[in-house]
Amino acid sequence: MDPVVLSKPGKVRLELLPPLALYVHIPWCVRKCPYCDFNSHERSGELPEREYVGKLINDLEDLLPAVWGRRIVSVFIGGGTPSLFSPGSIETLLSGVRARLPLEPGAEITLEANPGTVEAARFAGFRQAGVNRISV
Repeated sequence: MDPVVLSKPGKVRLELLPPLALYVHIPWCVRKCPYCDFNSHERSGELPEREYVGKLINDLEDLLPAVWGRRIVSVFIGGGTPSLFSPGSIETLLSGVRARLPLEPGAEITLEANPGTVEAARFAGFRQAGVNRISV
């Protein structure tokens, strides 16, 4: 369908809108790698997980009018080293996304991880939170 037609009142058919891939950035790392050009910062002390996840969900709320009615086919949680966040924080984040936007059945939910920041129990916690793919 022509984008001009989609912009006319009463002409939007939600089923014609393309799905979305959502990227979530968690910028902290154990240490900043010299070759890394990404927006990332060396961790100093406790990470502000709860506050940061709350702000991410608030940002999503602010953007809802622009994406309302579109389905999410994938969520990629990158960084930084998102695996530094607890499984509980990742679950809160993904629950916040699901409460606001529909995820396609079988949507790929990826979490970037550094092998030095996770152990089997954390992987199980990320899986329970809804992560179905780890990028190492």
